[in-house]
Amino acid sequence: MSHQDLLSDPSHPPAPGLADWLALADELGDRLRLDITEREQANASPAPQIAMLRDAGLLTLTIPSAWGGKGQPWHTAVQTVRRLARSDGAIAQLLGYHYAWLRIAQAIGGANTQALLTQTASQGWFWASAGAPRAGRLVLHPRPEGGYLVQGESGFATGAAVADRLFVRGVDSATQRVVVVALDTRQAGVEPGGDWNALGLRQSASDSLRLVNAAVAAQDVLGTFQTISEPPPMVSTLGVLAFQSLFTQLHLGMAEGAVLEAADYVRQRAQPWVHAQVAHAQEDPHIQNGFGQAVASLQAVAALAERADAAVSWLFGHAESATPAQRAEVAELVACAKIISVQAGLAAASDVFNLTGARATRRAQGLDRHWRDLRTLTLHDPLAYKLNEVGRYFLGGEAPEPSNYR
Repeated sequence: MSHQDLLSDPSHPPAPGLADWLALADELGDRLRLDITEREQANASPAPQIAMLRDAGLLTLTIPSAWGGKGQPWHTAVQTVRRLARSDGAIAQLLGYHYAWLRIAQAIGGANTQALLTQTASQGWFWASAGAPRAGRLVLHPRPEGGYLVQGESGFATGAAVADRLFVRGVDSATQRVVVVALDTRQAGVEPGGDWNALGLRQSASDSLRLVNAAVAAQDVLGTFQTISEPPPMVSTLGVLAFQSLFTQLHLGMAEGAVLEAADYVRQRAQPWVHAQVAHAQEDPHIQNGFGQAVASLQAVAALAERADAAVSWLFGHAESATPAQRAEVAELVACAKIISVQAGLAAASDVFNLTGARATRRAQGLDRHWRDLRTLTLHDPLAYKLNEVGRYFLGGEAPEPSNYR
């Protein structure tokens, strides 16, 4: 347990500086909650909220201070995202993805990385990605003057419609090597579909995306790797673990938000059930037990999430020497954390309605957004395959083959 959980642990206070960033996330969360119901119903663009994050200095949080950023560690980033997710899951998702792409870019460590991240800090760029390509991969056609023209389509490209730069992984059509580039979105050939209209995460701008000969300059190439028929180097397999671990933190924050908001409702507005024979709803043993179950479950998720994040950070720090067996151990720890965050998170975000009553279902209350956001995000990749992966590993030692999802 740590100080930022629903039940804080005084023996583990926040790391130096973390408390200030969590307080900032809470302040921004208060502002985001003021109009979140209206923004959701309008399916509005998150551009104003990205500007809010930029003005608050959050977009540069993890960029090294020598490159113009705040120089904060990954732990601070994910805890800030988790805290923001208590108020607005979609905006927290966008911020978390931004941090993940910057972390992966820095881990690649290409010759152009420092310049790109220095520009990101000075210009306040927001990063997203080109998403999961419909045809399996994006194609990068070399240009005579250097750089590439990028082509392909993605069904979901979260944040691309409002991003300044896209993290793009594709295949060089001439060499068949995997190449990673930073794509400037403010040019012809970058075409978001404007078709995101989902159950939850409605402001995540997860539109489809078409890239039609979108140009990438030579100085925007982040790294070149193996051919698509060769096994990838360790460093290029770590990004997916950062993302899977991030999902756990987002699930946790959304579920915590549901419980915290429901608790406020019970204290301030809920009426006790006639058969409870108590003066106030918060004195009802049924309601107390329900919150006890939710809090205990989320405390367990928080502990496992912190352990998984620490393991992923260890693996990033030992990318040059870590073995495939060690990667597998970390991957399954991350998978376990994600499994439990889905199960406990969905239960908590749904069960709060048993504790708040019928009036809490009013659209104006907006309490349902936590469950809708969580339900939408948990469909990113099927939980059944995570359960099967952990079971195969535990029973037979079958290590997961690195992919876009494990």
